[in-house]
Amino acid sequence: MALIGRIRKNFWFVLLVLGLALAAFVIMDMVNAGNRGGLGPQQVVGEVAGQKIDYMDFQKVEQALYSNNTDNFAAKSGVWNYLVEKAIINDQADALGLGVSKDELMDLQFGSNLSPIIQNTFRNPQTGQVDMQQLLNIKQAIENGEELSNTFRLSWSEQEKQIAKTAKQEKLIAMVSKAMTTPSVIVEANEKNTNSSVSFDYVKVPFDQIDDSDVSLTDADVTAYINANKSQYTYEDEQRTIAYVVKDVLPTAADSAKLKARVSEIATEFEKKTPSQDSIFSINNQGQYSPVYLRSEDLQEPIKEVVKTMSVGSVYGPYEDGGAYFAVKLIDKKVYPDSVTTRHILRGVANGDPTQTIAANTYLDSLENLINTSRETIGTLAATNSQDQSSSANDGILGPFAQASMISLEYSKKAFETKKGELFRVTSTFGQHLVEVTDIVYNDREPKYKLAFVRIPITPSSETQDKLEDEMSDMVEGARTLKALEEAVAGRNDMSIETAASVGANDYVFGAFGSGNTSRDIIKWAFEQDTEIGDVSPSIYTYTDKVNYFNSKYVLATLKSITEPGLASVAAVKDQSEIAITNWKKGQMLLSKISGTDLNAIASQYGTTVQSSSDTKFSSSSITGLGNEPDVVAAAFAQGEGSVSAPIQGNNGVYIVKTTAVTEGAVASIPSVRKNMTNANRSRASFSLMNSLKKMFKPEDNRSKFF
Repeated sequence: MALIGRIRKNFWFVLLVLGLALAAFVIMDMVNAGNRGGLGPQQVVGEVAGQKIDYMDFQKVEQALYSNNTDNFAAKSGVWNYLVEKAIINDQADALGLGVSKDELMDLQFGSNLSPIIQNTFRNPQTGQVDMQQLLNIKQAIENGEELSNTFRLSWSEQEKQIAKTAKQEKLIAMVSKAMTTPSVIVEANEKNTNSSVSFDYVKVPFDQIDDSDVSLTDADVTAYINANKSQYTYEDEQRTIAYVVKDVLPTAADSAKLKARVSEIATEFEKKTPSQDSIFSINNQGQYSPVYLRSEDLQEPIKEVVKTMSVGSVYGPYEDGGAYFAVKLIDKKVYPDSVTTRHILRGVANGDPTQTIAANTYLDSLENLINTSRETIGTLAATNSQDQSSSANDGILGPFAQASMISLEYSKKAFETKKGELFRVTSTFGQHLVEVTDIVYNDREPKYKLAFVRIPITPSSETQDKLEDEMSDMVEGARTLKALEEAVAGRNDMSIETAASVGANDYVFGAFGSGNTSRDIIKWAFEQDTEIGDVSPSIYTYTDKVNYFNSKYVLATLKSITEPGLASVAAVKDQSEIAITNWKKGQMLLSKISGTDLNAIASQYGTTVQSSSDTKFSSSSITGLGNEPDVVAAAFAQGEGSVSAPIQGNNGVYIVKTTAVTEGAVASIPSVRKNMTNANRSRASFSLMNSLKKMFKPEDNRSKFF
């Protein structure tokens, strides 16, 4: 009571505190609203062409256009590219007066000039045609103001924007491509180069003439290599090199023995199951039930020999195959056809419609009656009554076909189990069929086998996973720098330091691990503001097996180097291209050693031979016996007949070239060649134009702060 009295006495203070809290809340909301309305930094994923890409808009587009995408980060990359391109296209279209009218947009969505986006989204996979009826239903629902789900409305709205963007982009590309032409001087030079040829002798001195142990790479060597390959090692964005240690999580002998014992128990249960229970039991135990009869030679070891000795209903196993323990049950054994040929009459049924099914069966009843009373044959009736256009022209013939090769497994099964000359009826996704078996082929009279399997993958137990994670945790605590980590794994055969070079802030694929949340988490850590060169990640990153869902790899990451935008750093290039740099230096060493113009003498000195290339075109990308060596071909063309080149460093060695003949190419019809060259250049406009515009606008990319 005393406490309540004090509160009442000082109630003014309570009101003051509540007022200040309310004011703070209002101010915070105003700031956040301002940031949303003004697109403050914490809400802006990026900016391009004067347009800010808001986080909420980004999420909305992703939900609308990529909700079914299984790769979350690939979807985000797709959304980013779409929004960047849309902003650029809208900017350029507005400047040029390009747009998409309402009538044009309706035509692109529902008319005779369907957008590629509509064609792709609404294409029926069975017919290969756009489902116009579905589009018509959507159009009517929209025009009639019918209530549609929020998900559909959002998706359709974003799709409209995507269609409009694509239409504007096509107009912009058309304007640019139609303005493109090819000057006569370029046409003549191209024709001359294309039709000219050269013959030459050459000596190739391979890089391995110098042993790796004789090559010592210095930073100066790497710098020289970078400068010689600037286009390959110039980056627009900051790149980081991440070194990492991987510990594979493998099952122990005890894990394997326990799983094998479990399969043995399952095999005992399996043998007790009735034929009607076999398929469900096998599927419930991670196995499979074969719908077909297999030859013994089509089976894997050790089943191919064992199955011959098994009795129907018996189980063999456990046995190991492909990282799992199996047990197999022989369901049936019989002499079975290798292929069957049929004639059929199809009456189509849309989506299993019951009314259409009744009508189709009634129609087929009348046809079957004509066949059974010998008034007609199925072949003559198929030609005029079957709605399968692909076979009706051939009197309804389907086949010969093997087991389970038909879209309808039921059609195939009945065909293989029906006698020649007999009729049967079957239902498929296409409709109702009346079928006659016209031919049955046995390649031999050896029995075939129908099998069911149960399976348990050989995976590490939870105890094994935990033990190895603890081991990696101990390593984290004891190795907090790259140098310490290198010392910790030195001499171990179960782990080593690997390197992922040239990683960008928005990348989501890491090393050989592919994409996913773990890969993205490693990259995000490497780009954190507080992460410094030499730091080791405080966390252990876990990769999960995507099939059997256990912790398959534990990874420790460390930041090895940072390459600012521009020319790559020595450390980054050395990590990712050490073999190429070593070969380059070997080439430099050979260039300084090789002298003279006598090809036979040079070949003898280096234990190789003089080789020849005849009638080599200037445009040849790869030459028999030589490979891809454009500098060698260029030197052969550039020097006169009889001339011998200085040593040339190529992709696979150092070359000395002697030109033996040059044949000048004739220039064909200038107008015809100009047209072909111009068309080829115009066809590249779509890809090249968008890339050029992106370089020109230089989008500001903040995605790494959000995802």
